[in-house]
Parts: sequence; structure tokens; C-alpha cells
Amino acid sequence: MERKALLLLACVLLATGALAKPKAPQWPEAPFKSAVAVAKLSAAPNKTSSGKGYLNLFLVRPDVGPSYFNLILEGSMKGVTMAHIHVANASANNPIRLGLFPKVTAPKIPVLLNPPLTYKGTLNFTAYFNATDIGYWGSAEPLDFLMQLSRGELYVNVHTVANPGGEVQGRFACKDQCMWPVCSAVPGYPC
Repeated sequence: MERKALLLLACVLLATGALAKPKAPQWPEAPFKSAVAVAKLSAAPNKTSSGKGYLNLFLVRPDVGPSYFNLILEGSMKGVTMAHIHVANASANNPIRLGLFPKVTAPKIPVLLNPPLTYKGTLNFTAYFNATDIGYWGSAEPLDFLMQLSRGELYVNVHTVANPGGEVQGRFACKDQCMWPVCSAVPGYPC
């Protein structure tokens, strides 16, 4: 009888996926010659939020085209005021590295959404950026930004009226080595 019970329990666990191997991260499709990174967003430390989501970052080689990101927020958040990519450096007050929204048009001047955005369900936002946008907050060299990304120094922060320091955030994980393919620079040698 005990053996039948154990067999039944094993079948139930397998059917519910409790013994299944964890799934590998799902990487978004990316243009050729681009570095891909994903940040999984959840409540910031010591914060509670009904919001969560992902930011897919596509850093395209400058000679190929513009870079872009896709921000997907799920659940609900009230009073979203802005979103940025920050450098994780507490001694420098975690400086902004790239403004996501609203679009920044002057160096080192954050802009608030006016009025703030409230959503329930799913919010999906895609925008392009270039060296000028990166340069508003530091070096305008896309390679410098890419190196910070590959070293794990960058994270996403979504700010709200209730949590001006950030309500949801997440660190980037890179696909592969978070670099542009070098082989694409040599004519006749495809990657």
C-alpha cells in the first residue's frame, strides 16, 4: 500500500511540474550584430508593489542601426513618473546612465511624466535610443555603455509618486557575452 501511495505522489508531482527542471530564460529575438540584455523587474528593496515586468535591451552596433528597448510592465502601478537605467554605485548615488521615459532632451536633467501614468494589466512600451541619449548621462560611446552592461553594473528603475527613489527595479542579465560579434567586421566571413 505504501508503495502505491509513493507512486501516486510521484505522478502528481510530475504532473504539476514540481520535479521538472527549471526553464532557461527566454531571450527575445534580436537583430544581427546586437547585444541583448534582459532585466526582470520586481519590487525595489524595502518596497511593495503590484507591478512587475521586464526590460529587453537591444544594443545594436552603431554602424548597423539604432539601439532600442522594450519595457513590459504587468500588474498595476499608480503614479509612474519616469524610468531609467542606472549605474549600481551607491557611493556615487546610483547615477542615471540612460533615460527610458519620458525622453530626455538635455544633459543630466531628469524629466517627470506629467501627468503621471497609472496602469492596470499590461503596459508595453518600445523606444529607440542613440549615442546622444547615452551621452546625456555620461560617455556617449556605445562601447562604454556595453562594457558597463557586460560587467553587470547597470539596472532598471521605475519611479512613482509614492516611491520617487524607485518602486520596481531589476538588474540586467546578458545573453552570451554581452558583446557585438567581432566576426561581422571582416567582409566575407559571416558569423
